[in-house]
Amino acid sequence: MNFLIQIILPYILLYKYSALFVITFLASIAIPIPAGSLLIASAAFASQGYFNIVVVIIVVFLANVLGDNTCYWLTRFYGIKILYYLGFKKMLESKKFKIVENGIRVKPGFLILVSRFDVITSLLVNFISGISKISYKKFMLFEAIGALIETSFYAMLGYLFGDSWQVVNVLIGNFSIIIFLVIFIFIFLFWKKIIHHFSLNKN
Repeated sequence: MNFLIQIILPYILLYKYSALFVITFLASIAIPIPAGSLLIASAAFASQGYFNIVVVIIVVFLANVLGDNTCYWLTRFYGIKILYYLGFKKMLESKKFKIVENGIRVKPGFLILVSRFDVITSLLVNFISGISKISYKKFMLFEAIGALIETSFYAMLGYLFGDSWQVVNVLIGNFSIIIFLVIFIFIFLFWKKIIHHFSLNKN
C-alpha cells in the first residue's frame, strides 16, 4: 500500500481537506485506499501547521460516516438481489443465515463498534447490516461512535508522532493482520453466541 500513499498524498497536500474527504469516502465504500495511513500522514502535517488537526478529524469523520451510510443503504436496497444473482440463494435461505440475521438485528452495537478499526471487517459489517435491514437508528448511532473513536485514535497517533508518522504507519501495518484476526475472532464468537441463543429459543 506504500505506493498508493506516495501517489495519493501529493493530492491531499495540494487540495487539502476536499481531497482528504473524497479519498476517505471512497475507501469507506469498498475502494482499496489506505485511508488510515493517509489520515496519520495528514495529522502529522497538522502537527507542523500545514493542516488544522480539528478540521482533519471532522472531515475524515464525516467522510467515514457518509461512506458507511452509503454502503449500508446500497446493500439494504440491492444487496439481497446481488447475492441471489451471484448464486447465494441456498445460503440466504438457510436457517443459520436467518438466525444470524435476526441476532444481528437485535444486538448490532458491539459488532458495529468493534469492526470500525479494520477496513475489511468494517465493510463486511456494513454489508451485513444493510442486507439484514438493521434499524438505521441503531446502525447510525454505533457507526458514528465507532468512526469518531477510530478517526480520533489514528489522528492523534499522527499528530503526536509528527515527523515519525511513517514509522508509526509501518508498525500499524505490521500489526494490521493481528488486529484483523482479533476482530475476526470477536465477530466469529459473537455470531456463534447468537446462533446458539436463537437456536435454543426456537427449540
